Amino acid sequence: MDRNANDRHSGHHWWAIPNKGTGSVLGRRRDHSMKKIVPLAIAASVLALVAGGFLLFAVIEGMKSGTAKRSDVVGSWTGSQGAQLTLREDGTATGVKVPARFAPDGTPTDTLGGSGTWSMPKKESSAADQEIKVILNTGPGIRAGVEFRANGEGAADGIYLPVSAETAQKFLFKKTS
Repeated sequence: MDRNANDRHSGHHWWAIPNKGTGSVLGRRRDHSMKKIVPLAIAASVLALVAGGFLLFAVIEGMKSGTAKRSDVVGSWTGSQGAQLTLREDGTATGVKVPARFAPDGTPTDTLGGSGTWSMPKKESSAADQEIKVILNTGPGIRAGVEFRANGEGAADGIYLPVSAETAQKFLFKKTS
């Protein structure tokens, strides 16, 4: 069987190039595998772009700031270790075992309780979580302020106390009513 007969069965084709100066002919094989590679490369590129788009969307969604209206935060909230906070429509608040200070690992080291007031100042920026300022009367003539923040749109993921300005740790409260 000659070379061209074998190539017909293998899908490869030969073509000749004259070798200048020697008078001989160089045989080269034309490879049709590019016809297979190009569609695969296009498909892989499209898949990478789609996956990248989903990843970007997830990152942007995760970066959204906590937003809330007064009606979103009115109710009772509970945190770990017996922490409780009740925010009423009339602007009054009650707190029990509300963390006031934290250890570096995020564990409360000091808590406070009492009754007082709460307010929601205008957001400082669209990137910041909505603040909820609570002032509790913790004893005769003693008042303590605690700044909560909304977690998620409409505080759907709760409200939280930042553990420190240096970390992203949060002491989370979930709505119970």
